[in-house]
Amino acid sequence: MAETAQRHWHRGLAGVLLVMGAWGLGDLLSACSAVPQTFTGIHGDRHRLTLGFRVKPEVVQGCLPAPWQLHPPASGPFEGANIFVVLVDRVRDDDAEGNSKSRGADRIINVAVPARHPETAETASIILGGWASTPANVPGFYQVYRKAAVRVEHALKSQEGDAEEATDLWDVQDAAGAGGMRLRLQSLREVDRRVRERGEAHVVSAKDPALWQVHKFEGATDVVKSVPEGIDEVRRYTFQLTAPEYSTLFDGSEQLIGISVTPWFVRQVFVR
Repeated sequence: MAETAQRHWHRGLAGVLLVMGAWGLGDLLSACSAVPQTFTGIHGDRHRLTLGFRVKPEVVQGCLPAPWQLHPPASGPFEGANIFVVLVDRVRDDDAEGNSKSRGADRIINVAVPARHPETAETASIILGGWASTPANVPGFYQVYRKAAVRVEHALKSQEGDAEEATDLWDVQDAAGAGGMRLRLQSLREVDRRVRERGEAHVVSAKDPALWQVHKFEGATDVVKSVPEGIDEVRRYTFQLTAPEYSTLFDGSEQLIGISVTPWFVRQVFVR
């Protein structure tokens, strides 16, 4: 990758590491607010997968609480994506005192929309819904998660040089039988192109916009597919989202814009 393209890629990743809470480090920092924040704990993830799609804008806008407006990334590897599916494999969940709240496997699937508040100009990720594997996260802080059985397989195979061939399998079965999600991804990841980022992002509930968190994060990310950046390290890919509430969003006309993989991620969580 040329040096100029690598710098552009680096800038565009600042908002990718979270749940798409901001869309470039400049926007991300300008989204910060003087509203008081209360520290509630630290999350550590051993693996995150982010899929960015472009779907019918009028449909996704109809899912947002007023007065939030759809605000897709204007640049970077997810330019133009207006809905994201973020798969989180969490290894640690600590409270504000540093005590672990983790109980066994802790996996969360987020369906999120990039948005902007027209009155305050703040950008945030609006969580429409998703699933959680542990009862403690149902319905969760955002009051939108459903219980699900989540099966994850992750395998790495070393290649020549600094490359890794990775296989990721996710099967999500809604506990109430209301559909689920399935992902099969095989991709090549070049370690020397991995980007380390830190920043801050805001995440808001679609059910109740007063439920608002601020995430101060650090992580490392590989972009394995980006239509805007001309990156395609994907060898095999299948994705199905069968929950009925997403049928008008994922109706077969959706376009995959990009895929990123974050092999490690830590964030401080604040409530405002």
